[in-house]
Amino acid sequence: MRSLREHGVFWPLSLTVMVTLLGLQLYLKPWQEAEKKLEQMRYLPNGEYLRIASLGYRELLADMLWIQAIQVMGEKKVSDSNGQWLYRVLDSITTIDPQFVRAYEAGGLALTTLVVLPEESNQLLKKGILNNPTEWKLPFLLGINYYYELYDDATAAQYMMQASQVRGAPAMLGTLAANLFVSARSPQQAVDILAAMYRHTTDESAKKLLEVRLRLVLTERDLQLLEYAIVEYQKQMGHFPDSLDALVQSHVLKTLPEEPSGGRYIYDARTGTVSSSTMAERLTLTGRRRGK
Repeated sequence: MRSLREHGVFWPLSLTVMVTLLGLQLYLKPWQEAEKKLEQMRYLPNGEYLRIASLGYRELLADMLWIQAIQVMGEKKVSDSNGQWLYRVLDSITTIDPQFVRAYEAGGLALTTLVVLPEESNQLLKKGILNNPTEWKLPFLLGINYYYELYDDATAAQYMMQASQVRGAPAMLGTLAANLFVSARSPQQAVDILAAMYRHTTDESAKKLLEVRLRLVLTERDLQLLEYAIVEYQKQMGHFPDSLDALVQSHVLKTLPEEPSGGRYIYDARTGTVSSSTMAERLTLTGRRRGK
């Protein structure tokens, strides 16, 4: 059978693809606002169509779309409606190039950090695991979602155990998974899980998103530590401390924790409550706060 090149079909098809790619490049030009960029992406053809149309330029097309997605993921917050379109773009990228591991990794994190879409994040990560079974980070991130977003410790442990069995995975993953099966949920446990992923992540986009989540969990851990110390002080002295410094002066605490995001811990001596200047809403580590 003669090739397309021999039939004279190859070059017209190649020219069509190049024109399509150039049009997409102009269409996906950088805008100042990420929200506007996502609105334009609503008209992007579905990933399967783009995969077929791109012929031998699949990686190039996936890279072009990924550049746009990275700019969106650099934002601090994305609305719920535009979060759906971010998911669609990530799904298209990974349909065009199913082995684009960075898109699964950073995209899965973005869908639970910039916007609250844990189900969509799970779908993307499960797709990544199916297409890249030798990548331990993907089942580990899926485990983080079930632990941190959906409060399903048993399923989280199963995916973390799956990650630990992939060749090249850090040895401590099995220990983290085992702890989820037997120990009570705590802020320090969440810190350990996120810190493990942060240490072994090389992709900068994913690392930045993990850092945001890690700081939130560290702040919640510190707030619970301070609350416990205030209760202990009240038991000993019969009243709330006048300030957080009194917790150190009375030897209830050795030192006061530093606010991880560079803010400060605010204490109300009348009520004995403490909060963070950088956290608008306290984290909940029990029950199901996110997802549907």
